[in-house]
Amino acid sequence: MKSFVANTKLMISGEYLVLEGALALALPLKHKQELSVLEQSGTPSIEWKSFINNDLWFELNVSLPNFEILTTTDFKMAQTLVSLLKSAGQLNPHFLKVQHNYMVTSVMDFKPEWGIGSSSTLVSNLASWAECDPFELNKSVFGGSGYDIACARTSTPIMYHLDKSVSCYREAEFHPQFHKNLYFIYLNIKQSSKDSIQKTDLSRVTKASIDRISAISSAMELSDSLQIFQNLLEEHENIISETLQVKKVKDLFFNDFNGSIKSLGAWGGDFILAASSETESAVKNYFEQKGFKTFFRFSEFILPNDKLELNSLS
Repeated sequence: MKSFVANTKLMISGEYLVLEGALALALPLKHKQELSVLEQSGTPSIEWKSFINNDLWFELNVSLPNFEILTTTDFKMAQTLVSLLKSAGQLNPHFLKVQHNYMVTSVMDFKPEWGIGSSSTLVSNLASWAECDPFELNKSVFGGSGYDIACARTSTPIMYHLDKSVSCYREAEFHPQFHKNLYFIYLNIKQSSKDSIQKTDLSRVTKASIDRISAISSAMELSDSLQIFQNLLEEHENIISETLQVKKVKDLFFNDFNGSIKSLGAWGGDFILAASSETESAVKNYFEQKGFKTFFRFSEFILPNDKLELNSLS
């Protein structure tokens, strides 16, 4: 039995402009996807089962070596998974060459519609199994910046950027002592990062905006003040709003919120980051009254590290 595990993620700064070389701040989350592979004698095939916690939500049976889909509960999802398997074989010609029956089990402890990395954690785990480059595997099927692959394989916040399409990242010194004032709220609208990128017009992106977003990311990393952090969130929102020619999420839904709100990932869906000096109960009640009940404190959501023991500070 082989087993692999990968972390989910959120990009705090740099969305969209990271594709143009801007520096991004990204955080690995506590939620994970695990992949287990059992190789045994039998008809060459892959029998794949995916679970959300204990609930089966996807099955695929594919023959080898031709990757014919024999049975599945979701044909579109099966096609994507087969594309990943084929790409992994192209990156590592030895992958799946042993004529075995492969029993594969994937388990997520989060809802895929949250947009925190059901695809990137799968890619990371599949690349570990196939012993191939996870960034190249991701690029072959999903595209994007690849920051989510970096988060899948690290346990600390990272500063991430693309240098001539090459993924570059380092550990970030992001240890906000004001983390009790930071919250993550799901907007109940699943966004496809791939589709969002394809539909986004980046023609208005300027070197000045890229440089400023990079500067904001760097300032966020070392911010030691809630007010300064909120100012950075708001400036970031203004730049992306102007660049994409779309309204800010706070203006659309939360204009009476006492604090700052920033879209995370694909604009218009997935999670938002709320920063406020109000009490936790006041912030939570505000969003619940508006119908948004998937609410996390920073310490509940973000993977803790030795520089900021979130559990002891919660």
